[in-house]
Amino acid sequence: MTKRVVTDEELERPLVPYADALTQILSAFSPLPPEIVPLERARDLILAETIVADFDVPGFDNSAMDGYAVRAADTADSPTALKLVDDLPAGSDPQVRIEPGTSATIMTGAPLPPGADAVVPWEDTDRGDGVVTVLRQTTPGKHVRPAGEDLHAGDEVIQAGTELSPVHLGVIASLGRTQVAAHRRPRVAVLSTGDELAIPGEALKPGQVYDANKTLLTAMCERAGADIDATALIGDEPDVIGSWLRQVARHADLIVTTGGASVGEHDWIRAILEAEGTLSLWRIAIKPGKPVAFGRIEGAPVLGLPGNPGSAFVGMHVFVARAIRAMAARPIEPESVRARLAAAVKGSPSRTLFCRVRLEANVAVPLPAQSSVVLSNLIPAHGFAIVPPGGLPEGADVTVEML
Repeated sequence: MTKRVVTDEELERPLVPYADALTQILSAFSPLPPEIVPLERARDLILAETIVADFDVPGFDNSAMDGYAVRAADTADSPTALKLVDDLPAGSDPQVRIEPGTSATIMTGAPLPPGADAVVPWEDTDRGDGVVTVLRQTTPGKHVRPAGEDLHAGDEVIQAGTELSPVHLGVIASLGRTQVAAHRRPRVAVLSTGDELAIPGEALKPGQVYDANKTLLTAMCERAGADIDATALIGDEPDVIGSWLRQVARHADLIVTTGGASVGEHDWIRAILEAEGTLSLWRIAIKPGKPVAFGRIEGAPVLGLPGNPGSAFVGMHVFVARAIRAMAARPIEPESVRARLAAAVKGSPSRTLFCRVRLEANVAVPLPAQSSVVLSNLIPAHGFAIVPPGGLPEGADVTVEML
């Protein structure tokens, strides 16, 4: 089994302050170039152009009811009999003008024929054949949907930067468009490392635990707006890890690894980045999650997270999710609220603490079992209270980043 030499230099390397690390990492990520995307694949993407209506929607006055197209003036002395001169289903192109004393059968959505200025619904007539009797007076514009009722030519309909919902896509389709310019989802590759890890579903060998991180981080990356490009679970084999990193770097926008970023004899991620790529920073003053590594291999950015699931979750929430949102042109910062701490939090003398809390109104209640190895107590957690070095007393105001 290959071991690496642990040096005094890495053991004594100073921690990078949290704010400095966050700034440095995020400065490496910006929105991916826009692409032309078919509407059927554009849902939830961020629009990269402003959509302007080229024409009125609808483009013509049309009927809002099934009934009869009339001249409103002809109904002033109702009941009145009107001769039927046309039959207009939806999608028709009226050619016959409605003259005084005449009418046309019309269906919902059909264009209003020339000369008509109102629609009388079925129930206000005797539904005659050849001649229809209108039973009640109507007024100009009644039951008529005017041209441009939805959109007018020249309207700025959807602004660039909008996250495209199904309604947005429907509106764009109503303008006759089949595609839009949008920022695609970043392609992210996720790697779990460690000889101690087993694939869920397989039998555990002595000393092994099931790998939760690959499943956890993959789902979190997708939730942040990424497409998963590749995943793998590899033991502590530097040659195999390096080969996999170089391979996925050819097409991934970001590589996320978990495990192998600390100072153990079998921790290889940082060493591989230093030997085969670049290492921009390592060891950040946060708790949990100190041994985060950031660098590049074959030009692709790599965020190496710790192997303990609680620490990996923090690294994903703090760094990876923000990087993904930056590439997808989404708002980078997570939702946050201000709250009061229900109990004092001791914190760390030198590191920013991400304290798991449950919110009760505007009170943040710290949860038990804050260990970096514990994952299950994130289920009841609403967010992380950001506790500065040195801790905070009971009742202190604190920012809670929502999960």
